[in-house]
Amino acid sequence: MTSIALLILNSLMIIGVCSLISYVIMRWSFSAKRNARLVERYHNLPIAGLNSGAIILLSLGLAFIFSDISTVRIRAKAAVLQEADAIRTLGRMSLNIDPTVGIPLMASAREYTAVVLEKEWPALNQGSSDAIRSGVSSALSPLTRLSDIVYSPESIAKLPAVTSMHLANLVSRIREQRLQRIDASDFGMGLRGYMLVVITLLATTVLLSLSMLTRPASQFISNFCLFFVTLTAAYLAFLSQNPFFGLDAVTNTPLREALDRLNSMTLTR
Repeated sequence: MTSIALLILNSLMIIGVCSLISYVIMRWSFSAKRNARLVERYHNLPIAGLNSGAIILLSLGLAFIFSDISTVRIRAKAAVLQEADAIRTLGRMSLNIDPTVGIPLMASAREYTAVVLEKEWPALNQGSSDAIRSGVSSALSPLTRLSDIVYSPESIAKLPAVTSMHLANLVSRIREQRLQRIDASDFGMGLRGYMLVVITLLATTVLLSLSMLTRPASQFISNFCLFFVTLTAAYLAFLSQNPFFGLDAVTNTPLREALDRLNSMTLTR
């Protein structure tokens, strides 16, 4: 309910800002002396074509931003899926190797997955990768223990070379995918994306206003729609820039299923 209320409040704020900006532009353009000069200077110029081009540039700028957001989300989702698959495979293999290696390996895999869900995932939702990297909300300790078991000389001596190599590859994949999802939570539109939207929006607003110097109502409605669509799109992009939060967020379901699978494996050992 709080999220819905926040969305409604932000929508009303966007509508208010768009209305205010459109009204200020209309009052400035249609003041008695200024409007006469503007009409004399710009009314007969072929601005319509330029205005269409500016709207296209603005649309392309927003499309590029959403394309970057979609790419990062796809990469984050793939990282979570591959990490969960590697954890499940590691658990299955621990059932069929020397118990002195398999039992601590299973315990470490289970601990790592639980810490990821309890500590790292809330930090990912908040976009607080610094908390993960500093160790406050990190699953690095159980992952290090997992690596120590797999790479220890005692474990290597007890396992076939192929099995030992496969376990090492799985641990490396878990490390790699973990870093990828942490990096994905840092993604942001950045200054370049915001500047692209602002510059194209200003250019479109100027051209749109100059093309309607004799129709105040049409100018107000056109500018309102332009600002409303652009600000709404920018707001949605801002909410979606962290792939683990906001609209269509990447969920931790694969990791939860992997932990459930690890827990059930001990019953069939």
